[in-house]
Amino acid sequence: MAQIQPINFPFTGEATQLKVLILNFKTTASTCTTYNELLTEDGVMCASWNYTLTDKEFADWGEDNTLIETCVAKDKNITILTY
Repeated sequence: MAQIQPINFPFTGEATQLKVLILNFKTTASTCTTYNELLTEDGVMCASWNYTLTDKEFADWGEDNTLIETCVAKDKNITILTY
Protein backbone atom coordinates (compact mmCIF):
# COMPACT_ATOMS: atom_id res chain seq x y z
CA MET A 1 0.00 0.00 0.00
CA ALA A 2 1.38 3.41 -0.98
CA GLN A 3 1.15 6.60 1.06
CA ILE A 4 -0.12 9.43 -1.12
CA GLN A 5 -0.40 13.19 -1.04
CA PRO A 6 -3.71 13.72 0.81
CA ILE A 7 -6.86 14.10 -1.30
CA ASN A 8 -9.96 15.56 0.35
CA PHE A 9 -13.32 13.84 -0.18
CA PRO A 10 -16.07 15.97 1.39
CA PHE A 11 -18.27 13.09 2.56
CA THR A 12 -15.70 10.45 3.51
CA GLY A 13 -12.59 12.30 4.64
CA GLU A 14 -9.01 12.68 3.50
CA ALA A 15 -7.50 9.84 1.47
CA THR A 16 -3.85 9.21 2.34
CA GLN A 17 -3.36 5.65 1.06
CA LEU A 18 -3.55 3.95 -2.33
CA LYS A 19 -4.39 0.25 -2.20
CA VAL A 20 -3.85 -1.74 -5.42
CA LEU A 21 -5.06 -5.32 -5.89
CA ILE A 22 -3.90 -7.14 -9.02
CA LEU A 23 -6.75 -9.26 -10.33
CA ASN A 24 -6.24 -12.82 -11.56
CA PHE A 25 -4.87 -13.28 -15.06
CA LYS A 26 -3.77 -16.21 -17.24
CA THR A 27 -0.09 -17.07 -17.45
CA THR A 28 -0.29 -16.37 -21.19
CA ALA A 29 -1.69 -12.86 -20.64
CA SER A 30 -0.03 -9.75 -22.03
CA THR A 31 -1.90 -7.39 -19.69
CA CYS A 32 -3.92 -7.42 -16.48
CA THR A 33 -6.43 -5.35 -14.55
CA THR A 34 -6.18 -3.93 -11.04
CA TYR A 35 -8.81 -2.98 -8.48
CA ASN A 36 -7.80 0.18 -6.62
CA GLU A 37 -8.98 2.05 -3.55
CA LEU A 38 -8.17 5.40 -1.99
CA LEU A 39 -8.35 5.05 1.80
CA THR A 40 -8.21 7.31 4.83
CA GLU A 41 -5.74 6.60 7.66
CA ASP A 42 -8.60 4.73 9.38
CA GLY A 43 -9.22 2.52 6.33
CA VAL A 44 -12.40 4.26 5.15
CA MET A 45 -12.75 3.92 1.38
CA CYS A 46 -13.09 7.28 -0.40
CA ALA A 47 -12.99 6.03 -4.01
CA SER A 48 -12.48 2.85 -6.03
CA TRP A 49 -11.84 2.05 -9.70
CA ASN A 50 -10.23 -0.44 -12.07
CA TYR A 51 -7.13 0.10 -14.20
CA THR A 52 -5.89 -2.07 -17.06
CA LEU A 53 -2.15 -2.09 -17.66
CA THR A 54 -0.87 -1.46 -21.16
CA ASP A 55 1.07 -4.24 -22.85
CA LYS A 56 4.31 -2.31 -22.20
CA GLU A 57 3.51 -1.74 -18.50
CA PHE A 58 2.76 -5.44 -18.11
CA ALA A 59 6.00 -6.42 -19.89
CA ASP A 60 8.04 -4.02 -17.71
CA TRP A 61 6.54 -5.39 -14.49
CA GLY A 62 9.04 -7.41 -12.48
CA GLU A 63 8.80 -8.86 -8.99
CA ASP A 64 8.20 -5.46 -7.39
CA ASN A 65 4.63 -4.12 -7.45
CA THR A 66 5.71 -0.49 -7.08
CA LEU A 67 5.66 -0.20 -10.90
CA ILE A 68 1.98 -1.18 -10.87
CA GLU A 69 1.19 1.32 -8.09
CA THR A 70 3.04 4.02 -10.05
CA CYS A 71 1.02 3.29 -13.23
CA VAL A 72 -2.28 3.39 -11.33
CA ALA A 73 -1.35 6.64 -9.55
CA LYS A 74 -0.12 8.31 -12.73
CA ASP A 75 -3.41 7.53 -14.50
CA LYS A 76 -5.35 9.50 -11.86
CA ASN A 77 -2.70 12.21 -11.21
CA ILE A 78 -2.10 10.92 -7.69
CA THR A 79 1.25 11.73 -6.05
CA ILE A 80 2.86 8.83 -4.20
CA LEU A 81 4.93 9.90 -1.19
CA THR A 82 6.22 6.49 -0.06
CA TYR A 83 5.73 2.85 -0.99
